[in-house]
Amino acid sequence: MSNEKVMHSSQYVVGLKESVKALKKDRVASLEIAYDTNIHLLTTVLLLAYQKQLPIEFSKSKDALGKQYGIQVRATVVAHLKSAL
Repeated sequence: MSNEKVMHSSQYVVGLKESVKALKKDRVASLEIAYDTNIHLLTTVLLLAYQKQLPIEFSKSKDALGKQYGIQVRATVVAHLKSAL
């Protein structure tokens, strides 16, 4: 189990595992990835994003990404969800 806290919103999910789940369910519109994340952790996320041709933005660090989304720990990935319409 990871140390990463998971945060849910109707607009995004924070965390590697939750982002992968959302990608597999085709609920993701775009991704935001911390620049300092180890590449081996991102294999599945990047493969799914490539297959679905999703835009990817990068944050300067895991600390900055966590703070940006209101959690007190580091975050590796944020998946921005498609609107429910």
